[in-house]
Amino acid sequence: MAVIVTAGLVVFNVLRPSAAPPPAEIVNDSLLVAGRVVFLDRCASCHGASGLGDGPTSKGLPGPPVGNLTDDKWKHGDKPEQVVGVIRNGVKGAQMPAWGGLISDASIRSVSAYVYHLSGRTVPSELRTK
Repeated sequence: MAVIVTAGLVVFNVLRPSAAPPPAEIVNDSLLVAGRVVFLDRCASCHGASGLGDGPTSKGLPGPPVGNLTDDKWKHGDKPEQVVGVIRNGVKGAQMPAWGGLISDASIRSVSAYVYHLSGRTVPSELRTK
């Protein structure tokens, strides 16, 4: 199964179009711009570019469906430490990988902030102050 997921990610990364410039509402927010870069690079293949859970590899994954990050309720919690924890540690029993050993804490913090932005929520101040 890991080989299939890895192959899907490789194909997605090779065939995906270049990212468009950041949208106007975040262009002056360096934390969200950095988070968007990480999101598009690491998360969009499953969660989709808009966070709807409709990325190109999402349909072929076993287990629970990929999370829609634009939902009002997040199944693993919406407190900053919960969002950071999911990204850092992954989710047992789901295809959400642990990114903690692969990307920096600053990248985890910025992509967490971007997830809040995708959901239309205010970015918590604790994500901005480290």
